[in-house]
Formats: sequence, structure tokens, C-alpha cells
Amino acid sequence: MKFPMKVRHGSEFLKFAALAAGFIAGASLATAQQSTPAPSTPLQTYSAPDGSATVGVPAGWRVTKAASAEIQMSGPNGEAISVGNTLLIRSGAYRAGQNPMMIPNQATLTQKLEAVWQEAAIASGFPGARVSVSSAKPVPLGKIAQCGIFLGSLTNAQGPQNFETRFCSLPIDSNGVYKLFWMNATIPVSLAAQERATAEAVLSSYRPSQAALMAILKPATPPLPPMGWVVPSGYAGDPGTVYGEISAQQTFNCMDEGVLREEPEEDLPPYCQ
Repeated sequence: MKFPMKVRHGSEFLKFAALAAGFIAGASLATAQQSTPAPSTPLQTYSAPDGSATVGVPAGWRVTKAASAEIQMSGPNGEAISVGNTLLIRSGAYRAGQNPMMIPNQATLTQKLEAVWQEAAIASGFPGARVSVSSAKPVPLGKIAQCGIFLGSLTNAQGPQNFETRFCSLPIDSNGVYKLFWMNATIPVSLAAQERATAEAVLSSYRPSQAALMAILKPATPPLPPMGWVVPSGYAGDPGTVYGEISAQQTFNCMDEGVLREEPEEDLPPYCQ
């Protein structure tokens, strides 16, 4: 393919939630090595009508979609930012335009990102879009998820642009289904230098509600407890149900603290590492 919150402590799957949150404010849109200046445009906090998420919106920008923790916005000069995106993927051979979408779970994170870009280009009616990844920075989440911060350039119907994508692949479930989660900013090349800080401030300001984030992180098929797993003291009920509840809370903690709030790795709960 050429394309391209704070509650604490309890499963391997849940470790991702807090860590994923910390990575959401990482590298630079155009020059990752430079320090990030203050946003060039003030941000005003926007709340989705369903209460699922908030995000900072630059003055002069317009929110075009806000539901189920996904918020999309566009700027006055062709800028576009989308946060809280999720997609269910079945593990299998990738074929462009296939519905439902299939990508091998063993594919690299870059290959998964490229497949998503390709599908977006097809859906937009501009299948000739060209995407080039110039930088891929992994986010260490142990066995919880694959995450990374990708910088690059693309050419689509709006012309040449720079992009930053913060992208995660969650663990596959027992039915061969997994989720992709990402946040993306695209800025026309001519504006990338002056608007980089604003775009990154928007990405970093994203805050889904606890219920919305847990829904994003919830696997399509509930996880099964490992052999020999014992219900911890203070919990009651079916082991599978209890394990699922604990796993969900831990995943939320890890995503919220590690990715959204960017807590240092050493300050995260042990199950996040």
C-alpha cells in the first residue's frame, strides 16, 4: 500500500487507556525537534452536545461534527482537525474499498495507518491522494496497545498539506476484531510553520468523558480472565464479569493518564507498563 482521565488502578487490556491519553500531545506537526511555541490562535473550550468530550477550538474555526466523543473542525484556510476517531477492524487480508474493512492484525502500525489513509481517500472521491510518512515515533505501552505519533505530508483535493496523526491499534479480541483509535491534524504546507503550535494545542486539549473513553476502549468481545485468575477481595460476581470490569477501568486509567494527560511513565500505575 502506498498511502498512505483520573481514576486509578486494576488487566493487560486496560493499561492502554491511560498511556494512550499521554501520547495525544507529542511531536511537532512540521518540525518535531523544535520546542513548541504558544498557540498562535486562542482556543475556546467546546463541549459536544451529548457531553461525550470537550476540545479547544481556535478562534475563527468551525466545528462540523461532534458526537460519541468524535469532534471534527475546520479552519478558515483549509485546516482540518479530527479527534476521537475509532474504527472496528477485522483481522484479514486488506483490499481497498472493502466493507467491512479488514487489515491483518500483525501488520505494522505504519501499514495500518496507511490503510486508513487509503480508505479515507477512496471515501472522499480522491483515490489518487499521495501520503508520505516522514517521522514515526512509537509510544511505549507495553503489551497494552500499539501507539505512535506520525508526521508527514499529503496531497489531496485541497492541495499539499502537512499532517500529524496520533494513532493506536488496540488488542485483538477472541473473535479476531480490534479497534483503531486516532487523532489527526492537517494544515496546508504554506501555513504549517505558523499554525503548528495551534494544531498541537487542539490535539492536546481533547478530553473525552469517562463513559465515552471507556466505550472507545471496550473490545467488541469482552475479554476472558486468564487461567487461574481469582476474583480480588472486595469484588463479587461472575469472574468473567468482574475481570471485564477491572480490565475496563485499568485501560481507562492508562489511556487517560498516559496518553491524554501525558503523565510520566514512571508515575503510571504498574499495570500500565
